[in-house]
Amino acid sequence: MKSQNNANNSTAWTLPEQLQRKLDVHPLGRNLYITAIRFYPENDVKEWGEPKGVPVYSLLYSAHGGGWYELEGKRFPVKANQYVLLAKNTPFRCGPDPRNPWRLYTAQFTGLLADELCDYLTNGKPIHTTPPLVGRIAQFWDILHHLDLMNNIENLLYANFRFYSFLGTFRLSVFNYMKQGSDNQIEQCIQLMKQQLDKNLTLADLAAQAHLSASYLSALFKEKTRYSPIQLFTSLRMQKASQLLKETNLTVKEIAQEMGYPDQYTFSRTFKGIMGVSPKGFREKS
Repeated sequence: MKSQNNANNSTAWTLPEQLQRKLDVHPLGRNLYITAIRFYPENDVKEWGEPKGVPVYSLLYSAHGGGWYELEGKRFPVKANQYVLLAKNTPFRCGPDPRNPWRLYTAQFTGLLADELCDYLTNGKPIHTTPPLVGRIAQFWDILHHLDLMNNIENLLYANFRFYSFLGTFRLSVFNYMKQGSDNQIEQCIQLMKQQLDKNLTLADLAAQAHLSASYLSALFKEKTRYSPIQLFTSLRMQKASQLLKETNLTVKEIAQEMGYPDQYTFSRTFKGIMGVSPKGFREKS
């Protein structure tokens, strides 16, 4: 069926069996591929499901509004910005909340890496909340557009390569730098870090410059990035040091001084802790 980038129209695509057979043996296509994909706008109030189950994974993503899914007679609510990932051969039903119907994006997929990807995305739980992300929905429509051109294997491969990225957005451990609020505070703090990579900043220094308390800044970073502010700052410094090792003839001692370290031994120990190799070893490999 022809896809349309239109938030008011339901649209769907299903992989023909002959193309699935091609993907099953393709060295790139067999790792992960979509078997069906569909968009349900708010005005589409139909229920949907797989009453007998299917031998593929089923992803349900509510970008707006709410709904529900049902397993073995038990009904579970799904809210805005939540996704459900159902295992292979799982009979289920789902439908919109009649008072606040969802805008639902669905995909069914399989492949050699599907099990590992699903373990990564679910972490043992079927339903998760995910922050809205600039570009996620655009990726969905780009995938659908190229699946429509399925007579060309390159378009199928492109769509499924994009699908890796699309799935990756649901397990974000990073913040959305284009948003306001706490995510924007993180971005502003990172910009401050990048301007001072040659200094030994402390948590107190960063908090004062960001006009936040040290405890709040630390909690915010761990929630949004899973790193402490100082861990992230150190990582940024070592990335800059890597660039200097690759692109200049500065000695390790000179780079240590450039990065604000009191001596090359402290710098080298920190560099190896982050990069897994000494500065000298990194330069020799570059």
